[in-house]
Amino acid sequence: MTATEIQSEAVTQRLRAVVAEVLGADPREITDEASQLTLPEWTSLGHLTLMAAVEGLFGLRFTMEEMTSATDFPRLRQLVERHLAASRG
Repeated sequence: MTATEIQSEAVTQRLRAVVAEVLGADPREITDEASQLTLPEWTSLGHLTLMAAVEGLFGLRFTMEEMTSATDFPRLRQLVERHLAASRG
């Protein structure tokens, strides 16, 4: 595994844990298929809480457009990875 792959996996694991914790979901449910459509716990209020938790965990700030587009686990992971890469610059 390359350093980038290891870092991406670490981000995925941390993100999976915070999504499960904030939404009160089983961590095994947080797969690439996890979304507002597949997880009943991922409500509109849950989404706002989740985005704030992710910002706090990773020390990031998202725009409103970014927040509203991150409606599934892969998009959320891509958003976090993009911001982290930009901050490393």
